[in-house]
Amino acid sequence: MKKTKALLAALLLFASAATGCAESNTAEIDPQGNTASLKIGYLPSPGHLLYFVAQEEGLFKDEGLDTELVMFGENNSELAALESKKIDVGAFGSSELVTFLADGHDVTVFGGAMIAGHGLIVKPELVEGIPQEEWSLELLKGRNIGVEGVDSGHIVYRSAAKKLGLEDSIHFNVFADGADAYNSLKNDDIDAAVLYAPYRILAEDEGYVILSNSGKVSGFENHVCCRQAALTSSLEKDPDTYEAFLRALIRAYRFYQTEPDKTIKDVQKYVDVEEGSLKKDTYEYDAQIANPDPDITGMKNFYEALVDTGFVEEFDLSQGLSAELYDKALKTVAAELPDDEVYKYLLEYHKERD
Repeated sequence: MKKTKALLAALLLFASAATGCAESNTAEIDPQGNTASLKIGYLPSPGHLLYFVAQEEGLFKDEGLDTELVMFGENNSELAALESKKIDVGAFGSSELVTFLADGHDVTVFGGAMIAGHGLIVKPELVEGIPQEEWSLELLKGRNIGVEGVDSGHIVYRSAAKKLGLEDSIHFNVFADGADAYNSLKNDDIDAAVLYAPYRILAEDEGYVILSNSGKVSGFENHVCCRQAALTSSLEKDPDTYEAFLRALIRAYRFYQTEPDKTIKDVQKYVDVEEGSLKKDTYEYDAQIANPDPDITGMKNFYEALVDTGFVEEFDLSQGLSAELYDKALKTVAAELPDDEVYKYLLEYHKERD
């Protein structure tokens, strides 16, 4: 519980500002061509574990990358840091990226990070005496749900409510970040909140109930969440660096799938949650909480949901999506171990989602 409270304090502290990004530093190969420096923006969530594993296990270094991980509390400040070149790349919410692209910002989604990872958290009295198989959004008629901006989990549940004809009977209260939504739930100002990992495990540890996980909502099974994005100009100027970055993430995914105990140790250096709870949040709640694939199909699905719910007008999303570097990186890494089951899975997954 001490670790839980410590993490919550840290998350609240960084909820609205970035740290460690005072100087501009775009990706550049050194004069000898041996290393490339990258500043990588992240949120303190197990969904960003590919970064943590790649950093701690030396996978970025193996690819000739000199990397610095820069922590943020929410997506908007991280996107602002990317656009001002204070970071070179980061994992940003899929919904936020769609709205960013809709506004004409010159960024490109070129890889994947978090998958699903959100929970609809409710007060225990809302489900008291109700069998779990009967839990549904219907229980939240007339209730207030706290959500973060156009966060991925928000869009999942907003869309689900619309499909069920509940959009007028459930009240979505929009907060600047997950910390504010969680605090409002704790202060009894709202009845439920859509929270991403690790907030969902923090809430569960404090007695709240996970009514559902976003990755199991009909139409959004294992949905995309955070995606790798960089300035389009940076990708065009230095594709080799970003391809090396993706190769490291692909190898980190294999490590995550084959070395759960070591993975949790790596994640704990960035997400200060008790080991058992973190393992549950990372390996049990979702089929997988991270995947390096850009998942173009999943991004288009979110785009359609954002248009349907009125958050964006129709535009050409395809100009901001690219699987080219990931495709090259995956084929390179998989060719080194052609019989590896994890890489075979990623190749099949990519074929289905490109």
